[in-house]
Amino acid sequence: RNKLGLQDVCNEDAELTSLSDEMGTSDEEEESDRPQVVHQHEKIVLEDLNGSLAFLTFSRFAVVEEATHLLIKVRASTFSPEDAKKCSGSGLSKAMLPYVPGQVVIGTIEDVGSDVDSFFEIGDKVIGMVEGGGCSRFLSAEAENFVKAPSNLGNSTALALMQDWMPAYRALHKAKIAIKRANLFGMNILITDAMLPAGQAAIALAREEGANIYCCADKTHHGYLKSLSSKVTCLESRSELWLPAVREQMDVVIDNSCTDGYVSSCQALGRKGVLITLPYVTFDDKRLFGLFDMDSFERKMNTTKANYTMCQTIPVDTKEEFKLYNEDESNEERMNFVRDFQYLATMHDKGIIRPKISEKVSLQEVSSSHHKFRSGIVGRGGGTVVCFPWKKENE
Repeated sequence: RNKLGLQDVCNEDAELTSLSDEMGTSDEEEESDRPQVVHQHEKIVLEDLNGSLAFLTFSRFAVVEEATHLLIKVRASTFSPEDAKKCSGSGLSKAMLPYVPGQVVIGTIEDVGSDVDSFFEIGDKVIGMVEGGGCSRFLSAEAENFVKAPSNLGNSTALALMQDWMPAYRALHKAKIAIKRANLFGMNILITDAMLPAGQAAIALAREEGANIYCCADKTHHGYLKSLSSKVTCLESRSELWLPAVREQMDVVIDNSCTDGYVSSCQALGRKGVLITLPYVTFDDKRLFGLFDMDSFERKMNTTKANYTMCQTIPVDTKEEFKLYNEDESNEERMNFVRDFQYLATMHDKGIIRPKISEKVSLQEVSSSHHKFRSGIVGRGGGTVVCFPWKKENE
């Protein structure tokens, strides 16, 4: 799944018919009247587990790899902290190489597999979540990984909403269900790392509902966070410093850092409060164990422990939810997911929310973004890093 699905062309100047004869023709190709086109293809690739990214350019046919796939001409994709971590060798094995980063993708459909539902048509603008492959000009991936994107929504904005704002929105939505409230007006909400993209998204969404927002962050960011809302109260970033100020006073805690196994977050909750956990990423070299992802494992263990021994705990992971929704035969949850995304798009159209883009990079510049994530230079400002595969370096 999610491979590029592009067949090699040995000679750019060769005629298409001779190349087709040389390479063979699949059943799908025989059924299609659409001519194959040679594309100048580019991608960024992790070829070994030492963290070195290679930029590749070549000429190839762009084809649908499987009958259930869409062939996407990628307009933009995210390069996330999780991508940077994978490109450092965590969560991957040698059998999974070469790995192409980019897990949230937006683009237009170039071709449709023979078994794909008629809901999708060539030329549709779509957005989706994949295991990798977005930092590439073309991507062949399962159709179920994609939904139609609003035509009036910019590519960068759409990616930011899907990657960073959907977790925040889903977290607050599930919190309201748990505490049996129609809205968050007057509720006390704590965000353990307010400067991360999902943290800033949660601030903006909670602000619109009139919540009292308590933000944990380094002091250098307090001025900025206070500018986001008059309802923001800033706290120190270390849990031993912020806990005394909020102990047993919070209705909702959104923990996107898990600094102490959620112990402090649970202690901050009132009697009927709820803890919402979001995925987090660290770049501690001592914790990068190849295929074994310590952060993911510890989050699942700590979430289970917190739920059964400390407080009401609800994990939110939009990527995992999206996978499960694809397997839901009733399709109801998937429709709810799409509806939530469309609601965020409407909020953006009305000027209520403004996703922050921290960097726009070309494929050649992805390697630089990888090093910036590792060093902490990028990502701490709360924006989304977007890769444009058709953008030239320094353009």
